[in-house]
Amino acid sequence: MRIKKVIEFSFLAVVLSFLVGCSQSLDFTDTQGKAVDLRSDDNQWLVLNFWAEWCGPCRDEVPELNALSDDGKVRVVGVDYDDSQGEQLISKAEALGIRFPVLQESPLIALKTSPPQVLPATYILSPEGKIVEKLIGPQTREVLEATIQQLSKAGANG
Repeated sequence: MRIKKVIEFSFLAVVLSFLVGCSQSLDFTDTQGKAVDLRSDDNQWLVLNFWAEWCGPCRDEVPELNALSDDGKVRVVGVDYDDSQGEQLISKAEALGIRFPVLQESPLIALKTSPPQVLPATYILSPEGKIVEKLIGPQTREVLEATIQQLSKAGANG
């Protein structure tokens, strides 16, 4: 009888872990304590940029990402590749001049993908919160806008 209970409990644990994994949230918090949903109710695409303070090309890319974010047509969100937290994360983002939201944690587990091997790395997410493109190396505002426009026309919504 005891073995049957162990098997039932094990089965239940597997089913529950599967259900939790399927319904993983795409809601995160930025360094300002504001909620950031990787999905968009306004049909906006999201540029998810991985950067590091020690990465020269990342520093060069920040003004382009700031300009894209300031435009408001596309949402831009950053992630520190080194997983800094708290004041250290805020200081790094300020040192790079980042004006767009920076997440307190990486969303890659929720997005079911592995971390980039090269920086800077930029993931383009559809309004539904699905990764539809991964770009390696520094990007310009114009390239990102053109890529998103092309993906949108192609119906690549994930």
